[in-house]
Amino acid sequence: METENKSAFSTEFEDDVNPEEKPFNYDDILNHLGQLGKFQFRAFLWLCLPAVFPGLITMSLTFTGGVPNYRCFIDGCDDVQQCGLDYFTPPWLNNTIPGWGDESSSSESRLKRQCYFYNQTWNNVEECIAGSNVDIDQEIQCSEWVYDDSIFGSTIVTEFELTCDDEWKQPIASTVYMAGNIFGPLIFGLIADKFGRKAAYTWGILFMGCAVTGSALSTNLITFCVLRFFSGLCNLGLFEIYIVWGIESVGTKYRTICGFIYQLFFTAGSALMGLIAFYVRDWRIIQIIIGAPIFLLIALRWLVPESIRWLIATKRYERAKKLILKAARVNKKSVPDYLLAIPIGQPIIKETEISSTPNDDNTINSEFVKSEDLIDVLRTPVLLKRLMIMIAAWFGGVMGYYGITFSSNNLSGNFYVNYELSMLVEIPAYLCGIYVTDKVGRRPTLCAGMIISGLACLITGLVPEDPTFIRVSFSLIGKFFISAVMAVLYSFTAELFPTETRGVTVGISSTIGHFGGVVAPLLADAGRKIDPALPYIIFAIVNISVGILGILLPETNQLPLPTTIQEAVDMEKFVIHQYYAKL
Repeated sequence: METENKSAFSTEFEDDVNPEEKPFNYDDILNHLGQLGKFQFRAFLWLCLPAVFPGLITMSLTFTGGVPNYRCFIDGCDDVQQCGLDYFTPPWLNNTIPGWGDESSSSESRLKRQCYFYNQTWNNVEECIAGSNVDIDQEIQCSEWVYDDSIFGSTIVTEFELTCDDEWKQPIASTVYMAGNIFGPLIFGLIADKFGRKAAYTWGILFMGCAVTGSALSTNLITFCVLRFFSGLCNLGLFEIYIVWGIESVGTKYRTICGFIYQLFFTAGSALMGLIAFYVRDWRIIQIIIGAPIFLLIALRWLVPESIRWLIATKRYERAKKLILKAARVNKKSVPDYLLAIPIGQPIIKETEISSTPNDDNTINSEFVKSEDLIDVLRTPVLLKRLMIMIAAWFGGVMGYYGITFSSNNLSGNFYVNYELSMLVEIPAYLCGIYVTDKVGRRPTLCAGMIISGLACLITGLVPEDPTFIRVSFSLIGKFFISAVMAVLYSFTAELFPTETRGVTVGISSTIGHFGGVVAPLLADAGRKIDPALPYIIFAIVNISVGILGILLPETNQLPLPTTIQEAVDMEKFVIHQYYAKL
């Protein structure tokens, strides 16, 4: 009787089987569930919420670590502030501070204005204004300062007095944050590939909330920098998990737009940071405002399902099947039984153990199958070449993005307007990128974006400073195209590598690439001290070179995400020179 039933089932089963579809192939399953059904769309939208915070946290140091203009506190003169007397630039400064009237931007002149005062005893403001009997040859270094709060209020510079002899400490917080950005994607990529996207997200959100909020309680620079390092570690690592997690949930048709939308939310967070800082000028309150809501994001652990692609790639078929059936109910679709039949020879991994089940049409005896890891990628010449090119693309993209952003003050005289313009130019870049990447492809978008951004940087560096609108215009053009490149990098990198190593390969590319974020401010500083054209020329050389190298990458537009290394290698036929060689 059992044999008859099984035979009847097999006959019916075989009649409905599509020979081109394979069991537990998620792209085949999506053909029945829908490329972006209600189940997937809901998960995608939930993951947009935390995508705002990377922009907030990354750009917060622009304001919490802002360096205001400062000068020495003059005892006897600054003690009393008369009505109508400007507290930072009162009329008696020429009589009390050497070189105050000197508008020279040289480091020696600036040091005099900010760190020295005449060795004179003042009893009241009237004596300061009169300025009689001042010995201009007697200068001493001050130990107390007055800060200009017209742009910044309280910052870590004013709080921890990172002035004069301690001025060299000002970039430390930014440097350690970028160091966190370097290691974060790699660490979280490994965790996400090993334990799942949801586990990496849960622990990362808790840790990041503690680091960002806790930095508001810092009593010294060392504590702030340590917490800033961990903020950077979690922040970028989590952002890449949002993107990988999000694009793994949708079909081929919607991968590009999902990647760009996450970048739009990053930019929205960056722009929102400028608005918050405009109205809140205290760095501790800013840290609390952007840090406390992070803890609420832990709720997404129960709202967003685990990546079905990851479950399938790691042979967790039982969990994957439950989520697929749930998605079918939510989307009001049906998935054929043969697509949920565990492939022969594959292990079934449960929540707590690897087990085997009776051999029938839906479950089979499990045997050990070696999973693919990073070592396998590095041993595959095609994928190694691909990884090297993407690392170079990340380095050039990150360096160009931050390098152009750091020069935003050249756009106008208002600091906050400059900042918002630099952020908002990214929005049309992403919107155009969504259309171009889908219509033209990932590879042309990457190559053309790198080359055009490089040419714009070259022009910015070589044209005369006057009239200024030319440099400003080409600087914004460079930011426009490098922003589009940064958006396509996430999805393009994820599409080039197999599922089991997708998180770690994106992590490695981003990790090494973010050394460009460390180099960018150093080049900008060299531009101020040596030649303003220098950083732009370097940005141009790197980006144009990477744009040319990108031709060696395969086009992934409208292709299914590779599950195995072999599937990823097979994509090589879409490399442009091989494609045309076959014509």
